[in-house]
Amino acid sequence: MEDESALFAEFRQRLTRAAWRMQYRNRSRINRELAIAAADRTEISEPADQAISMIFVQEVLLAIPSYPSRAVMQKLIVDGKTEREVSRELGITQQAVNKCKQRAVAALRRQMSSSAF
Repeated sequence: MEDESALFAEFRQRLTRAAWRMQYRNRSRINRELAIAAADRTEISEPADQAISMIFVQEVLLAIPSYPSRAVMQKLIVDGKTEREVSRELGITQQAVNKCKQRAVAALRRQMSSSAF
C-alpha cells in the first residue's frame, strides 16, 4: 500500500513538473511572438511611413515561394496571431505552422544573402 502511494506521489510530481515546463515554454514563446508583433506595430507613426512599410512587408511576403508559408507568415507577422490561432484557422497542426514559418524564414534568408552580394 505504501509502495503504491509513494509511486503515485512520484508520478504526480513528475507530471506536475512536465506540465509546468510545457506551460513555461508556451508562455515564453507567445511572449516572444507578441513582443515582435507589437514592436512592429508601434514603431511607425506617420501615415506615409506606414504605407511604405506595408508595401515593403507585402513585397517581402510575396518573395516567399510557397503559398502556405506565405499565408502563415501573413497571419503571424502582419495580423499578430499566435501559432495556435493560425493552426486553428488553417486547419493544420501547430507543428505544421512552425515548419512553414521556418521554411519561409530560411527562404527569405537565402534571398537576402544572395541579393546582398
